[in-house]
Amino acid sequence: MDKNGTPDIPSEKTGSPTSSSSGAWDFVESQSNRSASMGSINGDNPQPFWANQEDICITGVSGRFPRSNNVAEFGSNLMNGEDLITEDDSRWPPGLYDLPKRHGKLPDIKKFDAQFFGVTPKQANFMDPQVRLLLEVTWEAIIDAGINPQDLRGTRTGVFVGCSASETGSALTQDPDTVTGYTLTGCVRSMFSNRISFAFDLQGPSFSVDTACSSSLCAMQLAIDAIRQGQCDSAIVAGAHLTLTPTVSLQFLRLGMLSDRGSCRSFDESGDGYCRTEGVAAILLQRKSAANRIYATVLHAKSNTDGYKEHGITFPSGERQACLLQEIYGEAGVDPNTVTYVETHGTGTKVGDPQEANAITQVFCQNRTVPLLIGSVKSNMGHAEPASGLCSIAKVLVAINQGKLPANLHYNSPNQHIPGLSDGRLKVVTEPTNLPEGSVIGVNSFGFGGSNTHVILRTHVNKSENIERPLTFRRIHTYAGRTDEGVKHIFEKIQEFPEDAHLHHLFSVQSNILPKDAPFRGFMIEGKADKAPIINVQKIPITEQRPIWFVYSGMGSQWPGMGRELMVIPAFDESLRASSKTLEEFGLDVYKMLCNPDPAQYQNNTLNCMLAITAIQIALTDLLYDMGVEADGIIGHSTGEMGCGYADGGLTREQTMRLAYHRGHTIMTSKIPMDGGMAVGLTWEEATRRCPEGVVPACHNGQDSVTVSGDATKARTHKSISFFRSKSSAMNLRKRKSSRSLWTLLEFPSTRPPCSSFVSRCLLP
Repeated sequence: MDKNGTPDIPSEKTGSPTSSSSGAWDFVESQSNRSASMGSINGDNPQPFWANQEDICITGVSGRFPRSNNVAEFGSNLMNGEDLITEDDSRWPPGLYDLPKRHGKLPDIKKFDAQFFGVTPKQANFMDPQVRLLLEVTWEAIIDAGINPQDLRGTRTGVFVGCSASETGSALTQDPDTVTGYTLTGCVRSMFSNRISFAFDLQGPSFSVDTACSSSLCAMQLAIDAIRQGQCDSAIVAGAHLTLTPTVSLQFLRLGMLSDRGSCRSFDESGDGYCRTEGVAAILLQRKSAANRIYATVLHAKSNTDGYKEHGITFPSGERQACLLQEIYGEAGVDPNTVTYVETHGTGTKVGDPQEANAITQVFCQNRTVPLLIGSVKSNMGHAEPASGLCSIAKVLVAINQGKLPANLHYNSPNQHIPGLSDGRLKVVTEPTNLPEGSVIGVNSFGFGGSNTHVILRTHVNKSENIERPLTFRRIHTYAGRTDEGVKHIFEKIQEFPEDAHLHHLFSVQSNILPKDAPFRGFMIEGKADKAPIINVQKIPITEQRPIWFVYSGMGSQWPGMGRELMVIPAFDESLRASSKTLEEFGLDVYKMLCNPDPAQYQNNTLNCMLAITAIQIALTDLLYDMGVEADGIIGHSTGEMGCGYADGGLTREQTMRLAYHRGHTIMTSKIPMDGGMAVGLTWEEATRRCPEGVVPACHNGQDSVTVSGDATKARTHKSISFFRSKSSAMNLRKRKSSRSLWTLLEFPSTRPPCSSFVSRCLLP
């Protein structure tokens, strides 16, 4: 539905047709007089209550458009100048009831994964396809914002949906014998928004908005107001429109609104009406501090209404449109002369285009040094009526993301009733045009009953949020999806953009979606040089969330150069430096030691091994906690016990490093003989029973692994060790590479320092 109809619509005042020559262009003629009295754009407007609040940003977007299954395809089609209007029989035979043969249609509206959204099969059969598509694009917009939908459950997130009618509901209730209650819960317009809130457990305001063609942009304005007023913390804004029955189009045809040619010729002299089309879109609005990505910043949004009009309710009012523009830019503190581009309502009607364009000229072109760029996505895809505002927003976000404004179609000669086009103050974008970073963009949307909305956006300066960095270590990527193909497709995208760290982050937050929603789990380990990555995708059973355990290894896990590649991660590097600093008083530089690739520093040097392992374990713990990974449990062995102490908060960083130092130093300076350790493939009980005199079980490594220890320099012990080694093939024995065993130290009281003294030296400065 469009307010910008041709001037032969019956006047509500007189009951007779209005004439294009009797007052239709009054606003055009009075433009110069009104512009002289505008004064300062800021005037005496008081500062709005939200002026000092944190910015609201568009952080996610998704949609379905004619010949476009997603925003990426939509953007590609726009940039390539594709005409998205088609002539086919996917809705009804072309020319039926003398309707225009061309109109815009979504590619596929029959498929719906009801189980995924918690919709019963019976309800799904009586659910308006608009609602089904709204659920899909909402999910995608949340993911596009880099958010796991599970994390929004129970939050103060509002849902604001622009919609006008449910043709499905009318079709399903024609036969009383087949009417069911499911049509109410599936097709009533309140359910367009409430179903989204229910499916995603969003607990902010939830309502549907119908202002005809301005519905979805008005919904956006209401969402922005709700966030500013504290009614919700974030908001889903969506719009939907499908053309399923020819009789609805017939009403518009007989009201004189449609073009026989099946196209919107925005601002062109040949414009004679608009072309109906379909579209479903959704965006996510968040405060800047909560955003993982930012497409654009919302500077302001506002609506007004035409009120009473001499020529009837559907006749547009350029005066009221200009009034709205003056008010919104004054409240936002933005000089209209600094606006780079205006995405107009621009339906291509004889009356509507001049009224809008001349209002724009009046407000935006008082002191401009360059022409104001204007355009309308309706020239590319047709008029999506209640969803048209968000289709315009989607086009603007595509332009911001690509740094170019796509071209308008069907513009050949300027409308003679728009002086701004003739004198160069306005310029229709007819070829892809660069859009500078930081540009201010205005978006218009008008309803055919007189409801007008305008939104001001500013492009995000660092729109990509990308971190360019060389591949210094092999990274692992994880993802969870609904299908095996879906997960593999994501891994293909990661390989396509290997250095786009921001894109990788957006994907990573989806890796822990609940198995009931995304049963396929996959990981990809990047390959080095020209080697292919390792990819594994599996379907997992639906189970309770499994616990996370941190396991801290013992001695022997060190190796030259360990951790060096991870030092490019700031949190890891800073942790290593902080740990190293705690031992400066002992003349040690653990950080330098970790950077040294020489393996000799770990050979027969328990102290270096212990310090290196402990520092790495602390750094890994810090990194995991910094990433938001918290352990449900911790377990450690030998040296790893100190890492456990740090992980659970029992020991500070300084205490842990000092403990590692004194423990290693004590072993190094003790008089325990060398070469007396061996790993035995026995249970603890078997080792205890079979150890000969002079050999003791020193450490219970595992169910069938025990370290035995003794003094190899003593004849009887040497004989015992030899006995074990002679049985090595049968008992699965191996000589340990460590030079000494701390457990041996604790077995010989004559060489053991007092425990209280040892702990005091370790933990106290």
